[in-house]
Amino acid sequence: MTDSSLARKKKKITYTASTQGIERAENALKRLGFESKSNFAESQLLSRSTVTKFFQCQPIQLDSFKRICKALKLNWAEVAGIIEEGQSQGLEINSYSSPDTDEMLQVEAVQRQVTVIDKQSKKLKAVIVLEGDINSVNSDLKVSLELALLTYPGDTIKITDIKAGSIRLIVEGSQEEIERLVSRIKLGELKELRGFPVEDIQVLNENSDDEESDELNDKWHLVQEIVNQAVTNRNLSNADLSDAYLSDAYLSDADLSDADLSDADLSDADLRGADLNRANLIGANLINAYLSDAYLGGADLIDAYLGRAYLGGANLIGADLSRANLSRANLSGADLSRANLSNADLSDAYLSDAYLSDADLSGANLSGANLSGANLSRANLSRANLSRADLSGANVENARFGNNQGISEARKRDLIQKGAIFEDSHGDRSGILLSG
Repeated sequence: MTDSSLARKKKKITYTASTQGIERAENALKRLGFESKSNFAESQLLSRSTVTKFFQCQPIQLDSFKRICKALKLNWAEVAGIIEEGQSQGLEINSYSSPDTDEMLQVEAVQRQVTVIDKQSKKLKAVIVLEGDINSVNSDLKVSLELALLTYPGDTIKITDIKAGSIRLIVEGSQEEIERLVSRIKLGELKELRGFPVEDIQVLNENSDDEESDELNDKWHLVQEIVNQAVTNRNLSNADLSDAYLSDAYLSDADLSDADLSDADLSDADLRGADLNRANLIGANLINAYLSDAYLGGADLIDAYLGRAYLGGANLIGADLSRANLSRANLSGADLSRANLSNADLSDAYLSDAYLSDADLSGANLSGANLSGANLSRANLSRANLSRADLSGANVENARFGNNQGISEARKRDLIQKGAIFEDSHGDRSGILLSG
């Protein structure tokens, strides 16, 4: 994935449900009559994997966390363990990240009661996340960090708690002081505190209710529209469809360039001819999806599941498919030039006549894969499992092999004669097909 596309990703705040919160959620699921978690996920237009992560106390992004809790008629902050059960006020998290930071941030639940704005002192609380080791923070450093946070004489910002994970400073100050602190971090004026890089700041604001923002309502309204209305050539460029349930959706010829489809369920979806240029498909479920002639150049498909997906003729130039599951997928004639397929599962995949020049297939499972006629010139196949793989008629000129399962010494000599480069001196007794 290119640096420019990484820069376009939005920072995501994730939350994890507390053990007590999950107990309440499980009871609510039964009380509300949902037959299963899969049934619940579909009813809320959420991917099954997102709901599964929630109930397994794994981090999911905040908007999905809130949506689940709202559907179960639970207070999301109580489920996350941020406030104790029965505390009346709602919470809204405003997140501001350092301009140099671009990654997913997991926010650990604070296992204590949080008074968001003290009614008497009018103090505001915020969480500052620093990159570093919690064990390196002692009482002397805490005082030093407090001094570094003060901007003007008379400022009263103080650190009330320090949490593990990344270093999480729970700070308290007047609304003006906290707003000024947020501004300094947002503008990049405060990039580190005593040598610790500042990753993020989250302000805990008092809110009269826990309604989702208009922007999030628009997101789920759009998901509902996609599911219910089969429209071709739909413009979804830059759309946020992360965690969405889009199984069987009709998205033929849709413009999904730069869209966020991370952890979305696109199983059996029709994506023929879709433009997924630079799309974020990390962890997406694309099992049985139809992607013939789709353009996925520069797309991020890390950990995506594409088992039995049809990608014949698809453009995947430079796509990141590392660790993706492409078992039994049809990639005949697909262009995977310069694609990252390291440690991907391509077992029994159909890659006949596919373009894999300069592709990274290191550590990939290609057992039983059909690579007949494929262009593997300059590809990296070190540590790839080639047991039962069919390489008949494949172009292996300057392709790099080494420490491969499935290559006998005889087959290895054949590959070398065809221009392959071996970086080890041993094959194994298994064979690959090299006829033709």
